Amino acid sequence: MIIPEVYYYDFSGDNRGLDDLRPLLSPERYDYCAAMKNVTTALRSAYCFLLLRLALKQKFGLDEMPSFTVNEHGKPFLHGHPDIFFNMSHSGKSVVCAVSDIPVGVDIQYIRPLSLNVGRKFLTDEETDKVTGLEPTAMDRELCRIWCIKESYGKMTGKGFGEGFRSIDAEKLIRECRAFITFHKGFFISLCV
Repeated sequence: MIIPEVYYYDFSGDNRGLDDLRPLLSPERYDYCAAMKNVTTALRSAYCFLLLRLALKQKFGLDEMPSFTVNEHGKPFLHGHPDIFFNMSHSGKSVVCAVSDIPVGVDIQYIRPLSLNVGRKFLTDEETDKVTGLEPTAMDRELCRIWCIKESYGKMTGKGFGEGFRSIDAEKLIRECRAFITFHKGFFISLCV
């Protein structure tokens, strides 16, 4: 088993545009990114793809340009490599990619204001009790942390929000060593296996 590995890149200081990255992207990925209306969103997608290329080369020795197939929920897989799993995420001008030989999900989430009403859409009753009454900054942090864990889980299973996040106990995933979370420079990164 290859231990899941997470790659991170902050492109806030990178002045390259999408056309500068074009030689490193597949034609399909370039067209996909170029069709996006928001430049930052296009660059996020491009940098996620580049992180995946780097990860596949370093961890699996693959030099070929990745091409994808998707499952019934839209989760991408590497065409021709059913034994390699990956996942990508972005937030702000930061991107992450995780690779492994077991199913993996990764999420990055900058702390931002979230209301308890929004939280109730993804919190268990116990999690709701835990965050109720926290001062606003602490509540925002905790809601984003829990969301990040659950999002990485939904991405690992391939079902996303359809997984039914209100029934998923984030702390149980951590206790069972199925989810791992870290905090750095204002954001959380969660890895789920």
